[in-house]
Amino acid sequence: MTLAVEQLTKQFGGLMALSNVNFIVNPGQIVGVIGPNGAGKTTLFNLITGVLPPSSGKILYDNRSLIGLKPHKITELGIARTFQNIRLFGHLTALDNVLVGAHCRTKSGLWEGIWHTRTQQQEEKITRDKARELLALVGISEEESSLAAALPYGKQRRLEIARALASKPNLLLLDEPAAGMNESETDDLQLLIKKIQELGTAIILIEHDMGLVMNICNKLVVLNFGRKIAEGVPQMIQNDPAVIEAYLGKEEE
Repeated sequence: MTLAVEQLTKQFGGLMALSNVNFIVNPGQIVGVIGPNGAGKTTLFNLITGVLPPSSGKILYDNRSLIGLKPHKITELGIARTFQNIRLFGHLTALDNVLVGAHCRTKSGLWEGIWHTRTQQQEEKITRDKARELLALVGISEEESSLAAALPYGKQRRLEIARALASKPNLLLLDEPAAGMNESETDDLQLLIKKIQELGTAIILIEHDMGLVMNICNKLVVLNFGRKIAEGVPQMIQNDPAVIEAYLGKEEE
C-alpha cells in the first residue's frame, strides 16, 4: 500500500500551516518528517488521519482518496497513529488498551456479544492472544494487568504503539515516540521500530531526536513554516544548506 501526498495545503484563517506539500511513502519504508517546532508536522498527521480536512490537495492511499473519510474509516483501511501527548485509557489495564485498538478488526456483532456465542468466544480468545503477542513485541508482557496510568512513561509510549498495531495497520504514524525518553529507552525504541518495519509495516515518523531519525529512516521529508524544503536520504539531508539554515538560522552578513 502506497501513500501519496500531493499539493497538500492547510490554512487556519490567515495562517498557512501547510503549503503544497508532496511526498510518497512506499510499502515497508520508514519515512521521517522533521523540521523546527511549528513547521506543520502534526498538522500533516491530522490531515492524513482525517482529524482535520485539508484546504486543498490530495491524500491517496493505495490510489484511494482519504479526503472526507472519518478517522475510524481511515483506521479500517490500514492506517494507525500514536500521538505527541500520550492518549491511553488510564483506568484500563495494558491488555484492555490493546484490545480497544483491535476493536475495528473484530467481526462479532451485538447479538453474538449478548449471547456469548461460540463464534464470539473464539474470536475473543484469538484477539486476546494477539493482544498479548503485541505486548510481548513492545516488551511489556509482564505489565498486561497493570493500569495504563500506573505504568512508567517509557512503557506508556510502548503501550500506545502496541494499541496502534492492534488495528493491523499497513502504515503506522508515530508522532514523537522518543519524546521524554532517556538514551537507553530511545535505543530500545529504535530496535522496536526496526522490528515493526521487518513485519512489513511502513512507518512515518515525526521526531526531534536526530540520532534516531538518521539511524532508522530510509528517507526524510523536511518541513519549515509549512513548506517542504528538502527530501532525500538522511546523509543528503544532513548536509543540505536549507535544512541547516532552518534549524540553526542564517548568519548575519
